[in-house]
Amino acid sequence: MVATLVHSGARLWSINALAEEFGIDRRTVKKRLEGIPSSGEVNGHPAWRLRDVAIAVMGPQAASSTLGFEPDDLAPKDRLDHYRAEREKIKWEAEQRLSIPAPEVEQVVATAFKALSQGLDTLPDVLENDCALGAEEVERVIVVVDGVREALYQQLLDVCGSMDDSDAR
Repeated sequence: MVATLVHSGARLWSINALAEEFGIDRRTVKKRLEGIPSSGEVNGHPAWRLRDVAIAVMGPQAASSTLGFEPDDLAPKDRLDHYRAEREKIKWEAEQRLSIPAPEVEQVVATAFKALSQGLDTLPDVLENDCALGAEEVERVIVVVDGVREALYQQLLDVCGSMDDSDAR
């Protein structure tokens, strides 16, 4: 790759250097640079500042980003390719454990809440036997634990409800 410094200190990039840097064919770079005046020369060939041509060189690729992308607007073959690629991506993420299947998550969460519930159920007995709490104190603990359990239940309902709302969107 050949790049030189111009008077202002900015590097100049030839068509070959731009093609190499952006990883696209030099003919594509040349076509995209049509109409953009060069900033100087490198070895007798026109050259540009990277900041002046980056958007022009990468424009079509940047425009095809997923922002505002609708696969249903694609041609049938392209749409099929898109969904196949997405399915393969999901499989790969599952293999790498980057995503976890919902039933597995539900099982883990259910096991955790079952253990929490059992711990809360035994708390009054432990406090009565190990801490020598009286009957009134144990009754108060039971009321507080039941309130905490009900609040947790309501929070779970709220979270599940908000997840259903976001799925509907």
